[in-house]
Amino acid sequence: MKLRSLFFGTLCMLMLGASFTSCSDDDDDSKRNDEGSKVELSQNRVFILNEGSYQKNNATITFYDPDGKASVIDDIFFKQNNAKLGDTGQNMIKYNDNIYVAMYGSKYICRLNEACVEQARYSFTDEQGQPRYMAADDGKLYVTLSSGNVARLDATTLNFEKMVAVGNNPEYIIEEDGKLYILNSGYGYDNRLSIIDTKTFDEAENVEVFPNPEQILEAGDKIFIQGYGAPYPDYTYPVAIYDKTNKTYKEIGKGTLMAAYNDIVYVIYSETDFNTNTSNHTLYSYNAKTDEKKDVSFLQMPDGLKTSIIRMLSINPENGDFYVGTTDYATNGDVYRFKKDGTFIGKFECGVSPKNAVYID
Repeated sequence: MKLRSLFFGTLCMLMLGASFTSCSDDDDDSKRNDEGSKVELSQNRVFILNEGSYQKNNATITFYDPDGKASVIDDIFFKQNNAKLGDTGQNMIKYNDNIYVAMYGSKYICRLNEACVEQARYSFTDEQGQPRYMAADDGKLYVTLSSGNVARLDATTLNFEKMVAVGNNPEYIIEEDGKLYILNSGYGYDNRLSIIDTKTFDEAENVEVFPNPEQILEAGDKIFIQGYGAPYPDYTYPVAIYDKTNKTYKEIGKGTLMAAYNDIVYVIYSETDFNTNTSNHTLYSYNAKTDEKKDVSFLQMPDGLKTSIIRMLSINPENGDFYVGTTDYATNGDVYRFKKDGTFIGKFECGVSPKNAVYID
C-alpha cells in the first residue's frame, strides 16, 4: 500500500509540474511573431517608418533596439523581404501582433509580422484612391483614401469589404467607443469631421470644425484635433478639443505635431524657414483630465534638435519614452530619444523623413 501511495503521489506531482510548465509556456511574453525572419532581433523593438521623397521609391523602415543589445538596421523591410517598401510611406500602426503599413505613392497597404516580414498585401485601384491613415478594431482595418472614402478591410486577410464616403481628402482616423472619427482636409478647402458607426458602417455624419484639419487623437476620454486652420499659405495651426456631446470645439493653442500618453497631450509648434531648413519650436502639454495647460517644454532638447525640422513626435505607450524625428526632406534624418521626464537619452540615424513609429515591448 505504501508503494502504491508513493507511486500515485509521484504521478500527481509530475502531472502538477506539467500543468505549471504548460501555463508558463502559454504566458511566455518572450514569444514573438517572427516567422520567416532572416535576422535575429531583440525582444524589445522600435520600428520607424521613413516617408522618403515623393516619387523617389525610397521609403524605408528602420529597426532600433531600445535596450541597446542590437545594432540599428536602416532598411529592415528590404532585409526581410528582398524588396523595396516603395513610394511615400504614409502611416504605420500595430494591431494584434501585426504591423500595418500604408504606402501613399505605391497605393497599397501591407500586413507585417513583428519582425517586418510581409504576410499580406492589398493594392488599391485608381478609383479607390491612395491610402492615407489607418485605424483597427474588432478584426477590421479602416483606411482613409484620397478619393474621399474610408475603406474597411479584414485585418487578417486584407480582403476589401466596403467603402463609405466622407469628405474631401480625409486624413487621420481614430476609433473610439464604436465610432470612427475622420478629419477631412480638402487640401485646405474642407472643414468637416466625419463620424461613422462601426456596427453599421454605411453612412457618415459630418460636423464642422476649423478648415484644413489633419491629426486627431484621444486622451482622457476627450478628442483632440490639429490642423492648418486655413488654405495655404495662411496657416494658423490650431489645436482644439472636440466636444462629442455638443459637437463643438474649443482651441487650446497652436501646434504642428501632437501625441498623447497617460491622459496628457504633448504638442510641438514649429515655425520653419524652408530657405534655410531651420525651425524654432514651442512645446507645451495639456492634461485631458484636469484641463490644465503647461506652457513649458516637456523635452530637454540638445542643440542639434533645437533648430532642426521636426517631422515626427511619437511616444512609446508602455514606458512614455519620446521619439522625435528630424528631416530635411532629401537626406537621412535622425531620431532623438527622451525619457518620459524629458531627459535626453540619445539619437540614431533613420531614413529620409522619419514619419511615425510602432513599439514592440
